[in-house]
Amino acid sequence: MFLASLVVAGFLTKIISEFIHEIGHGILVLLFGGEILEIYISPFWPLQHSWIKWSFPRQIGREEFAVIYAGGILFCLTISFLIQALLSLREPFWFYKLSLTWLSFWTFLNGTGYLILGGIKPFGDIEQLIKMGYLTQPSSFVLGLSFFIIGCYMLSKIFFGVFSKFFSAKTSKILIVIFWMQVPLYSLLYLLTML
Repeated sequence: MFLASLVVAGFLTKIISEFIHEIGHGILVLLFGGEILEIYISPFWPLQHSWIKWSFPRQIGREEFAVIYAGGILFCLTISFLIQALLSLREPFWFYKLSLTWLSFWTFLNGTGYLILGGIKPFGDIEQLIKMGYLTQPSSFVLGLSFFIIGCYMLSKIFFGVFSKFFSAKTSKILIVIFWMQVPLYSLLYLLTML
């Protein structure tokens, strides 16, 4: 039951996190007077990317575009750290905690991954922000790594709380190490899709 819940919640919250990233752009597009033309959410990330298309009936400034490009990352990181704070303060039923922890993980990985990988090889939103002069490759990498270290510590504690309800402390620690091993795999797959 627990392992099935772990897999199902992980898959579904990944799709939700993709939507959160794209809607982060979309909300800002609407706030600046634009129109959302289309949103595509890929269930096959990292092999296929999600995207959003928008248009503006009038010219908007460089600063507004920079905020829109940063919006997906900012929205994801905000959601992730808010969920982490909530889960650090409250103890919901294990399935809700597992689902929220997964959602926090995916939105966290979305934002930090974009910054770190964009610092290695600029693409997408990070590439646009670098071209506009709001980021550099090193600043993107350092910013992403800083957020990653903080979130990795917090999420490990939260996942330990979930796992320890079903497994011993030793097994829970091993599961957390195995859990984090998926990050380099996703990063490699993501970089391969950009070749």
